[in-house]
Amino acid sequence: MNKAFKQVGVDTAYLLSSFPIAFPAFVIAVTGFALGIGTAVIWIGVPILAATLLAMRGLAAAGRVQLPAVLGTAVARPNYKRAPAGASPLRRFLTAVTDGQSWLNLLWAVINFPIAVAGFALTVVWWATTVSAITYPLYGWIIDRAVGEGDGNGIEYATRWLGWGDSYGAVAGLTFLGGLVLALLLPLVLRGSALVQAFIGQALLASLPEFASEDPQSRDDLERRIGTIDEELARVREQLTRA
Repeated sequence: MNKAFKQVGVDTAYLLSSFPIAFPAFVIAVTGFALGIGTAVIWIGVPILAATLLAMRGLAAAGRVQLPAVLGTAVARPNYKRAPAGASPLRRFLTAVTDGQSWLNLLWAVINFPIAVAGFALTVVWWATTVSAITYPLYGWIIDRAVGEGDGNGIEYATRWLGWGDSYGAVAGLTFLGGLVLALLLPLVLRGSALVQAFIGQALLASLPEFASEDPQSRDDLERRIGTIDEELARVREQLTRA
C-alpha cells in the first residue's frame, strides 16, 4: 500500500514538473530551428542551429533526470560528440550540428510538448475533481445555502433517477461515491500518463547510450588519429595542386 501511494506521488510530481521543462524546450526548439533553417542560406543559420542544439542539451538533461523514478530503472546518459583535439573554438561550437543525439533532443522537445500539456492538465483536473467530490459532504451545504433552492442540478436529477430522492444527503452521498471511483482510478490514470511520457523520453533522450560507455581515452586517441589523417590529406592536396 505504501508503495502504491509513493508511486502516485512520483507520477504526480513527474507529470506536474514536466510541463515547466517542456514549455521552454518547445519554444527554444521551434524558434531556433525555424530561424536556423530560414537563415541557413546566408550561413547565419548554422550558428543559430548550433546554439539551439546546445541550449537543448540542458533541458534534455533536466528531462532525463526525471525518468529513473518513473521507469524504475537507470537511464543511460549519452556522451555528446566532441570536436577533435586541437580544433578551433568555432569548430567545437559547430560540432553540435553534426551530433545525432543533439537532434534527437530537438525532436523530443517538439513531440514531448503536447504530451506534457495533456499530462499536466489531466493530473490537475483529475486530482481537483477527486478531492472536491470526496469532500463535497463537508462543504456542499454552503453551496446550497448560497444559491438557494432551485430546480436542481445534474446530481439531483441523478439521485431522483436512482430513486434516492433529492435531499442533501442523497446528493452528497452520490457525489462522495463518484469521488471514490475517481480515487480508485487515479493511480491507473496517472501511471499510464506518466509511462507514456517517460517511454518517449527514454526513446529520444537516451537512444544513443553507446557513446556513454565508450572509453574516453580510446575516443581521444581516435579523434587524434582523425585529426592527423586530415592534416595528411591536406598536405597531399597541396602537393598535387603545386604539381
